[in-house]
Amino acid sequence: MFRLFKTALLASLLSFLSIPIFAVETNQMRPTIAEKMQKVEIESAIKKWQAMRFGLFIHFGAYADLGGIWQGRQIEKLGEQIQRHADISQHDYQKVVKNFNPSNFDADAIVKLAKHAGMRYIVLTTKHHDGFSMFESQHTDFDIVDYTPYKKDLLKALAEATKRHGLKLGLYYSTPDWHFNGPYPERNPSDGKISVFGKVSKANEDFQVAQLEELMTNYGDIVEVFFDMGEPTLEQSKRFREVVKKYQPNALINGRIMNNQGDFLTMPDNHVPDSPITDYPWETPGTFYHTWGYKSWVKGLPLETQITAQVRKLSDIASMGGNFLLNIGPKGDGSILAYEQDVLVGIGKWLDKNSAAIFDTGLNPFLKLDWGQVSTKNKSLYLHIHHWPLGNKLVLPGLVNKVKQVSLLTDSNNKLLFTQQQDDVIIDLTSSKQDPYLTILKLDYHGGLKIVPRHSSVNEKGIIILTGEQATKQEKFGKESYRSMLKDFSRRWYVKVPTAGSYQVKISYKMHFKEKDFILMSPNDELAFSLKGQKGTAENSQVFDGNEETFETTNNVGKNYHSIIGNLHFSAAGIQKVTLKQGQLFELKASTNAFKAQDQRYRAMNIEIDSIELLTPKN
Repeated sequence: MFRLFKTALLASLLSFLSIPIFAVETNQMRPTIAEKMQKVEIESAIKKWQAMRFGLFIHFGAYADLGGIWQGRQIEKLGEQIQRHADISQHDYQKVVKNFNPSNFDADAIVKLAKHAGMRYIVLTTKHHDGFSMFESQHTDFDIVDYTPYKKDLLKALAEATKRHGLKLGLYYSTPDWHFNGPYPERNPSDGKISVFGKVSKANEDFQVAQLEELMTNYGDIVEVFFDMGEPTLEQSKRFREVVKKYQPNALINGRIMNNQGDFLTMPDNHVPDSPITDYPWETPGTFYHTWGYKSWVKGLPLETQITAQVRKLSDIASMGGNFLLNIGPKGDGSILAYEQDVLVGIGKWLDKNSAAIFDTGLNPFLKLDWGQVSTKNKSLYLHIHHWPLGNKLVLPGLVNKVKQVSLLTDSNNKLLFTQQQDDVIIDLTSSKQDPYLTILKLDYHGGLKIVPRHSSVNEKGIIILTGEQATKQEKFGKESYRSMLKDFSRRWYVKVPTAGSYQVKISYKMHFKEKDFILMSPNDELAFSLKGQKGTAENSQVFDGNEETFETTNNVGKNYHSIIGNLHFSAAGIQKVTLKQGQLFELKASTNAFKAQDQRYRAMNIEIDSIELLTPKN
């Protein structure tokens, strides 16, 4: 009663002083000291996680015993989902599990291999969609200790090995569980396949929380928890997060926990973004083939080609600010394929000489470079040459700083000749030795880094021309659902505006739909317009199938369209950003049905830009 009297008295006093009462409410909504400390702890954990940069993903389970073959047939698609793709009954799959005996699994050898590859953490599939646990669980006998002749906790062996050899441990945990509902797992109404996007029942939720408690308390420090698929509710995602953070406050949770409860984004499989991501920490899971679990009949690229591909993917991801989690799939007996070992060893040998360009580096500060990537550290730029330039002349556009020197990262005595012309650095590569996988140059400069973005200028006809090839594609990111990103969500250019004013805009394009809305933006103006495409083109139906990334099918459109769409105003001269975005919102949603119910025209740009012309205003 006295508390109510104090509240009323305070409200009356504030009213008398003409101070809005909502000011008190706003103050009460400010973060508490505990909340501020928690935020600092998470930010610190994120920085440590980002510093690891490169990790080993291990997809291993009873499915590996089948090697991608069921009843004499090679089963297409993902090996770890063979139960789904071959439509194996629960009864038959349990027979497979009962014979699973990975006696050749050598945790120490695997951890040493990862360490030699330059990796700093390992993530193991503790339970995949089949519901089989690769650890000893008190909440089911469908685990590697109780259900198989192996009779040992494989996760425990790996946890102890990572600790011995100085690597960090992460855990993958599947939200779908095809074993939990017995012989009748949930199926897709569209194709009858076992579902990977099913709802989580209350009983299954409780079971998962109980298993997460085991995982968070029995295996030492956990650096990452990688959830995958399913469609948990917001309350379920929150509950999963709470149990992880209760026991492992420094463990980072990926966005596939859904409903904005993750700490970092998981990119689509093997995906590298088109430009650096600054809004979220992120990780790309990568594979050697189109499978994660072992398939005996799948062959990889030639060894040297594969090493090159993975080194360059690591280069791309590091330059864009992400982590790279590269997968291996052990055979059913637990042994590692010689091919996968050789690839990891090859990556490690390259990193032995070039790690300075990958670890503890900053984002690529340049726009699209046709020859490769750039990472930064202190007053140095690391130039990652993916494509050797013709004539041995490498151009770094837009660097204003005076360059001290350029050398090979692997040989600081091999100084390269260079010239600076306006804002371009031109490097002579004639004396440079090419690395078979990826050559890195180290460029040292004076002063604070200053870059002028590559831009389009007025031509002799008084027109600024932006081409589709010049555009930087921007993606949309989020942690609402399994789908962490929407590709090609907007396009960006830089232009050198000679004078302030309104510029008439003409666009030449090919359109994948009959009609669609767009917005063209300058720093201070927006121009909304609609475009029409070739008649008869239809929207493409979307089918979601597990971990496989879904692409928009591009309709075959052979006709170029030209349209004057209006005027775009620039309030000042100089280098300005121009953005083309979509006229309607498309959102990332946890529910597959809700995601698909949106207008699919706006899932991506779905337009091929030939050119955008800006006609300079007449005096």
